[in-house]
Amino acid sequence: MNAFRIAGITLIWTSIGFMAIFSYLAAHFGYPEVLRGTAANVLPALVAGGPAMRAAWAIYAVLPAGVAVAAILAFPLFRRADERMARLGLVGAITAAVAMTIGLVRWPTLNYVLGQRYIDAGASERARIAAIFDAGNRYLGTIAGEFIGELALSLWFFTLSLAILRGVGAWRWTGYAGLFTGASMTVGAFRNLTSWVDPIAALNNSLLGIWLIALGAALVVLDGERASGHLGRRIAGPA
Repeated sequence: MNAFRIAGITLIWTSIGFMAIFSYLAAHFGYPEVLRGTAANVLPALVAGGPAMRAAWAIYAVLPAGVAVAAILAFPLFRRADERMARLGLVGAITAAVAMTIGLVRWPTLNYVLGQRYIDAGASERARIAAIFDAGNRYLGTIAGEFIGELALSLWFFTLSLAILRGVGAWRWTGYAGLFTGASMTVGAFRNLTSWVDPIAALNNSLLGIWLIALGAALVVLDGERASGHLGRRIAGPA
């Protein structure tokens, strides 16, 4: 199987995984509103979710790796449009995957352990645990996972969308959709600074999954074009 097709399938399954875990956490943990909750409310609920809740967060933390894998596999394709732009996008995708994983992995690890200790702790110990919990949310979650991760992911979306619009793409509309998604995510990344962008941030929860599936499907189609020789002719243009 060609790398482009593997990249497309990886993105599709990554998107499906995101949406499935998001739906589970929304139904059983009040996600994403819980991200702004206090230690007293969040940590006991996290532990009460048991192994299933912890496993859901662990899977969630692994899923961003799918974006990095797909970006690496698809890099030779998008570099045909612009070498430097493609490299910048690749750095963005890898940075996004690392930052998002850092933000998400704290839940099944640090926060779960804090939750176990919080339940039996006294008042002074609970205050210390709450301080650690708040610091983790701010630096690992808000700054690394949400702000840096989403801006870096937007960078990848912008670069590959421009590549698609320059001729590397079976479906030109995916390029425009990618630019829109990238712009929306860039604006939504500032939701922790102003509540004015909250509606856009909420839209991104659905928009991201749809875009990744569309991009994945486009990469699978591109693989078919590559196999037939149509891709090379279309990029090169008429003789």
